[in-house]
Amino acid sequence: MSIATSDMKMLDISNYVPAGTSYDKYFTTYLGGFKCDDKIKCVSGLGKGIFPYEYITAFNVLNQTTIPPKSAFDSKLRGTSITKDDYERVKFVWEYYEMKSIKDLLIWYNNLDVVPFIKAIKAQRELFKRFDLDMFADGVSLPGLSEKVMYQTCFNNLQYQDKKPANPYQFPAKRMGGYKNQDAKAKRKFGMTLEHLNTLLQKQKYLCGLCYCQLTADTASADRINNNLGHIDGNILISCMKCNSRS
Repeated sequence: MSIATSDMKMLDISNYVPAGTSYDKYFTTYLGGFKCDDKIKCVSGLGKGIFPYEYITAFNVLNQTTIPPKSAFDSKLRGTSITKDDYERVKFVWEYYEMKSIKDLLIWYNNLDVVPFIKAIKAQRELFKRFDLDMFADGVSLPGLSEKVMYQTCFNNLQYQDKKPANPYQFPAKRMGGYKNQDAKAKRKFGMTLEHLNTLLQKQKYLCGLCYCQLTADTASADRINNNLGHIDGNILISCMKCNSRS
């Protein structure tokens, strides 16, 4: 569902949309789609760009200072050709943005891929903020977020942890031996350090990473994120012992 380290989490937007959702459908849902009356001369910065992928056979082709011929935009791989209007659009943006080479066309194309996508993501995040949810922090998938919305709307007296930071403390060093023995018996690699555990505690504000209850030196545990791996730095989430026993 996600790739995570102690400093970064990489998420896949496809987990936050219904199966089979295309880029165009995602864009249309959250930004209203392509709204220019004249699609050839549109400079809204939205919509999909056009680029001759298969024409670029070497890096120096990007330095070409003339517009590629219409046939350059054909794809033998997909068996497709661009329309006359599509090519007219290429010629228009080349002149309008004063492009000097195919490299400028590539920059324009990449910006159209990224900028509208970011705007659509921000619009989707605003949707979940209405339920006091951070789309990327409170779930790693659309079903997970939907479940939290369901609990908010179906149960009037549902209580959530207030996430108030607990008192600081150091992770008990004596507990390290138990984790090391677990990995040795299971023939897993052990590579966890107290420094890493104490850093995680600070980042989690001394709260359980699963239920957000306040932790103490007696209740904190090193929960493995990927249970196929051992207790190693980067594969640990600090949780309460109760949550650890369930996961």
